This record gives sequence, C-alpha cells and structure tokens, in this order.
Amino acid sequence: MLIAGLMVVQTGQAGVLSGNGAALPGWTGTVPYDNGNNLSGSIDFAVFTAADFNANFGGMGYVPGDAYVYTYQTNNAGSDNFSQLTVGITNPANTIGTFNIGDVDTSSSLFDGSGNAEFQFLSPAVATGQSSYGLAFSAPTLPIQLGGIISDGGGAIQIALPSPGTVPEPAAACLLALAGGVAVSTRRSRVAKQS
Repeated sequence: MLIAGLMVVQTGQAGVLSGNGAALPGWTGTVPYDNGNNLSGSIDFAVFTAADFNANFGGMGYVPGDAYVYTYQTNNAGSDNFSQLTVGITNPANTIGTFNIGDVDTSSSLFDGSGNAEFQFLSPAVATGQSSYGLAFSAPTLPIQLGGIISDGGGAIQIALPSPGTVPEPAAACLLALAGGVAVSTRRSRVAKQS
C-alpha cells in the first residue's frame, strides 16, 4: 500500500481526462506535482464505466477487462524527464495498458509484485512539455482515494490518485442484496412450516 487519506486536487482542464463529462461524478481532475528540484507537472485522471470508456476512447489501443476503467495521463512541465508512475492498488485490478491520447507510450505497463500498477517510460522518457499516452487498468469495483508515486532517475513524489475500492459494482451489489433477501425469505418460510 502506498498512501491513503490524501486530498485530490482538481484544477482546470489540462487534457481530455481532466473534467471529462463521461467520467464517474467526482472522479476526474488533475493532481499537480513538484519535488522542488526539476521534477514537476501534473497527472490528469478519470474513472469511467467500461461502456463510457469505449464510447470515448474505443479503437485507441486499450480494451477494458472489467466494469470500471481507471485512467491517468502524465504531463511533464519540469526540466527532468518523467520515467515512471506507480498507482497504489489494494483491491483487485486487471487488464493494464495504454491508449493513444498523448506523446509518449510506455516501455512497459505491468502489475508489480505488490499488485500496484506500474507504468514505465524508459526509452524514451516523457520529456519537458510532453504528455504520456493514456494509462489504464480495469477493476470490478468503484474507486476510492489512494496514492501513487511519480519518479525520475533522481527522485520520487507521492500524490493522491483514484484506485479500486472494496465496494462491488452496482449490479453485483443488487444481486448480493437479492440473494440475501431470498435466503431470509426461504428461512422464514421453513420456520413458518415447522410451527
């Protein structure tokens, strides 16, 4: 686990993810970062349903593997190259990849040994004035606020980013509630017959 309980800062629209009207309400924005020593910029983010992601970004290289799609895009404003974004994940996630909305694609996109989403830009890195491709992974659950780490060759910055939560997606929650109701009803029926 990376960071918990940080405030997400939303600013004006920096790219197609920040402020995207198709994103889940409250789960789109921009998080600035600055280590005070050449590593600075912002991360745009948005969480979509798979259907809304496909309606807006279908055919751009990423195919969702679950109900929700967590998306990010790095924007480098510092003089150091941007080389990695790690998004903290404590709940199930799958289908990591990129979609073509920026300047630089990753050299690798993977879930690391702790299950965190790791997007590396090693050859080439994201240079000053450039943005990354859209970075994405899917999950079966709605978002919570967790954390991430931005790094270059000489430092790292911790930031707040959306990550999959433990609450099941609404259809699954309805099915669980319905199953619980059927179980209670069946038990009451059995008790009534025994009386």
